[in-house]
Amino acid sequence: MAKPYGTPRPPPPNTFAAGNPCRESSIQSSWQRCQDQYHLDPNRSTTPPRLSEFEVKRCKEPLDEFLIHTSPIFDHLRVVAKDAGYCILVTDANGIVVQSHFDSSVVRDLASKGLQHGSVWTESVIGTNGVGTCLETGRALTVYADEHFGESLKRFSCSAAPLIAPDGTPFGTIDVSTFAQGRKLAQGLALHLVCETADQIEAVLFRRAYAELYLVAISAASPTFGNGFTGLLAVDGGGRISAATSAALMLLGLQQRTQIVNQSLEELTGETLERVVAAGCNPVLITGNKLSAPLCLTYQAPQSQPVRVDPPASQSKTACLREIADSPLLQVAGSEEALQQKALICHRVLNHDISILLRGETGTGKEVWAQAIHQSSARCDKPFVTLNCAAIPESLIESELFGYGSGTFTGGLKGGKTGKIQASEGGTLFLDEIGDMPLELQARLLRVLAEREITPLGQVKPVKIDLHVICATHRNLKDYVAQGKFREDLYYRISGVDIPLPALRDRQDKLALFSKLIDLICHEEGLERSITLAPPAQNLLLSYHWPGNIRQLKNVLQLALCLCDGEQIGIDDLPEELRAQSSIFDDHPPVPSRVASLPHNLPLGTTPATSEKELILQALVEHRWVVTRAAKAMGISRSTMHRKIKQHALQLPDDEYLCPR
Repeated sequence: MAKPYGTPRPPPPNTFAAGNPCRESSIQSSWQRCQDQYHLDPNRSTTPPRLSEFEVKRCKEPLDEFLIHTSPIFDHLRVVAKDAGYCILVTDANGIVVQSHFDSSVVRDLASKGLQHGSVWTESVIGTNGVGTCLETGRALTVYADEHFGESLKRFSCSAAPLIAPDGTPFGTIDVSTFAQGRKLAQGLALHLVCETADQIEAVLFRRAYAELYLVAISAASPTFGNGFTGLLAVDGGGRISAATSAALMLLGLQQRTQIVNQSLEELTGETLERVVAAGCNPVLITGNKLSAPLCLTYQAPQSQPVRVDPPASQSKTACLREIADSPLLQVAGSEEALQQKALICHRVLNHDISILLRGETGTGKEVWAQAIHQSSARCDKPFVTLNCAAIPESLIESELFGYGSGTFTGGLKGGKTGKIQASEGGTLFLDEIGDMPLELQARLLRVLAEREITPLGQVKPVKIDLHVICATHRNLKDYVAQGKFREDLYYRISGVDIPLPALRDRQDKLALFSKLIDLICHEEGLERSITLAPPAQNLLLSYHWPGNIRQLKNVLQLALCLCDGEQIGIDDLPEELRAQSSIFDDHPPVPSRVASLPHNLPLGTTPATSEKELILQALVEHRWVVTRAAKAMGISRSTMHRKIKQHALQLPDDEYLCPR
């Protein structure tokens, strides 16, 4: 029979049979709070509330810099957690999960049981749990099985540690969780893991915050100063301590930072800063009545720039790409490495007051990128408003951009009109072809961007706006500035981040892009069959120079899908214009060779079959039947060369000495 509401179910007798008394006290105190302060029912089955993605993005934004700079630490933790069958949760100071990792099939079921991205684990809402109780007490702890206050949580084992800012204040937690099995003692490794990780994170942030001071490392054995130390003191030039990490306090046997802040290093350790510095790379041994064992001091001199502990480039990029795996930005970037890097840059700045300028030829997907930036940002639920500055007559663009009041124009709308800027309130305004905006209007736009307010035509009272602008152009704005066609001050205002988008002919992922667009068009038009490109059609598309870029490619594929009767798009399904302007040759003339000097060395398909066969055979013999080299000499693709070899039934001679070296 269930106990009445308000009567806590005490933990079973063996729960605290072994372990740190401090941990036991933390759990017992938490249960008491749940009963006396929060009035929670221990017999209830509660699912943690979950925030929307928009709300989670808002909560995560203050932690973005922290997550970026500590990504190598999380990468290491993820490897260990995956092998041990744990999921990882990172929360803010309110217990909201802003980052989560479920890297093994063993722990993915945890997400369906409530350990989800955006879930809220505040103790006053959920009861005793790893994250909430860690935040409440400020201590690392494990909450195991029946120690949870609530029936629905007792299947879990959660070990959490507070994340400490350089000034000593907690700003979140890191938690590793799994399904409870066996005894609580087995979770000691998990608790050690989160404590060690939290110390490393604190040390990274501490180094960055106090890079302009002397950093004195405290350790049990210290051959030289290194980034692996977590016990750190920040000391000014006069030898006075400005701050300390949690690990340093523990090594010194202290509880509070106030016990050492503003104290001299000599008073604390018996050694002056001068002697520590004079020792150079040699550690200075310190002893004291409060120390259980001798400790060593080493130091790092002040840095002119903040210290960054970055992983190797490949690891850093992999971690960041993994973080934005579901972002629309990464979807539009595709598999092109250069575009993935640009997607990472956009992702880092999209929620800051930094304008983005997209540059590229017509049809390279500038508007698609702008929409992806908007959809990836915290403004995604607000309007995305587009204005093409080149498509609107100069006489109308001002009213389109700023709007007008009632009675401003003869024949205008009776109640006036809201302009594009005001219509984008709280969202994103995309100004396409900004290079074609009249100079007079550029001055007004500059003022709007600076003051964040507009005055519609025919009105006097300005209107405050929450504005974020993304601009795009196919013009060279720097040249326009030099020619006096574009305001220099506006150029620097809109180009906080400059993102050049490559032309389709320069992209290395064209094959993947072809497949992606075919699938997209099939989906848009409701085609259920799976359609691919036949090799000849694929080669033709690869060799074409695409003056209209991705826009032209999509139009070509739409037509080809309409004309295609089978499961493959052939050359005959492609537009006549494309076939007429393309050939099996590259845009450049063939590489000069002995074959090129032959009188009958004409483009394939324009000579009798015997001459074509002779040309191909001569090229193969010259290049010792290395098809790739022979094809390059002929100025054709390797696949075309293979097809011609098969067509003319050419075979490698049995005597390899027939082939000149």
